[in-house]
Amino acid sequence: MLTFHRFCDEVLSPVPAREAYATRPGGRGWPEQCPPVRAANAYGYDVLNSVDLVLRRTPDGGWEVEDPVELTADWIYETPDGRPAEPLTQVNAWFWDRDQALPHPISPEVWPALRDQVKVSTYLFLATPPNEMLLFTDIPHPWRPFRVLPALVETDWYPASYAWHCVLELDPREERIVLPRGEPLCRIVPLPRQAHFAREMGDAEFEAFFDRGQAWLARHGKGPPSGMMDITGAYARQQRRATFTVVV
Repeated sequence: MLTFHRFCDEVLSPVPAREAYATRPGGRGWPEQCPPVRAANAYGYDVLNSVDLVLRRTPDGGWEVEDPVELTADWIYETPDGRPAEPLTQVNAWFWDRDQALPHPISPEVWPALRDQVKVSTYLFLATPPNEMLLFTDIPHPWRPFRVLPALVETDWYPASYAWHCVLELDPREERIVLPRGEPLCRIVPLPRQAHFAREMGDAEFEAFFDRGQAWLARHGKGPPSGMMDITGAYARQQRRATFTVVV
């Protein structure tokens, strides 16, 4: 089970991902009408943006946060010697520094490649059971003027001292990007840490596999037998979908 703690009451909890993220007019053949696409859309949890975020281009070609917001934690950490510390604070978004040394150095020749990137706080502390990690990635399929840089975070052993953030790469053609409160910020997908293998099928194995596919088409396809049959509804009826729930 994925567990999380919100930075403060203002922070929105993760929500199960949705099958569709666009309102379509009439017609058939929209991508999210395809069962595998709907399953991909709905696989994981959406982290919602908790603070209105506006990013605008600066005259020098970089970016800045318009009206940055700093939230204060509604809990206080007590130090090991029993003294209460100041509540944590965290700004909603920030950029790489040109001469950054911490938390890791950025060389001068690297910084120009990072100037269209911004780190946005999820305001969530996240943990997973042993051997279960979290893939931070983009919301599948919708076009947005930014993309989330994928990151596989080992939340089963790394107890981050600050709320997690995700990194957005902004479209350099844009002058102003708005991400309102409640908008999905990124996708988090629990994944097991395990060994995976791949090998090519042998001829007999592939023959059995292909025969099974032809038999499936004969049972569930509509119309005369052919290599391209109507399987509308058949795949969806047999699909076994993963479920994602937020326990209240």
